[in-house]
Amino acid sequence: MKIRSWSLAAVLALTALVLPAQSASAQAAAPSCPDGSVCFWSGEGFGGDYWEWTARSGYRDMPPNLHDNVGSFVASTRACLINWDPVEKRDVFNGDWRSQYGGDFGGRIDGVGPGGC
Repeated sequence: MKIRSWSLAAVLALTALVLPAQSASAQAAAPSCPDGSVCFWSGEGFGGDYWEWTARSGYRDMPPNLHDNVGSFVASTRACLINWDPVEKRDVFNGDWRSQYGGDFGGRIDGVGPGGC
């Protein structure tokens, strides 16, 4: 009986150690986005409609399917995400990404421009 109790405790302890490590590695897996670009998806977890904005294209309004509807993004350059009414801006930097952005500023993005805000 004591051996069985110890085995269950050992399994629970091992599970507690392994699960956070798996969750952390799953969260660290953002898709790549070409250098000089910010990649946007309508869905969380990098799913749904996709659009790639490039810094050399200058300011651009979000396409209709992503206007106020960015669920996730990956930045491979510095950029400024903009909401026009009311005016709000968010800096993003090379290497930034969010897999769940719709409930945050992603639900208000109207456009994106190069450089800092």
